[in-house]
Amino acid sequence: MTSKVNDAQREFDERYISSTEIMASLGVTRTTILLARRTGKLPDPIDIQGKIFVWERDKVQPYLDAWKIVLDVRRGAAAA
Repeated sequence: MTSKVNDAQREFDERYISSTEIMASLGVTRTTILLARRTGKLPDPIDIQGKIFVWERDKVQPYLDAWKIVLDVRRGAAAA
């Protein structure tokens, strides 16, 4: 049974990305993610019971890649 649960979790993790994972990978806060959603920098997430928000990785990855470039430029400019 544990193997099936692990397989299901692995499949979920491969298909979806959570706001927590986005926060960690980009170094942003949850508030920043909410603002990005409201301003169209991120597409609407899949809302799980009004508490958890996830995105399909393949659909959100282009947004995250573009956002990372902007953040890197801003952070580089701030460090200079």
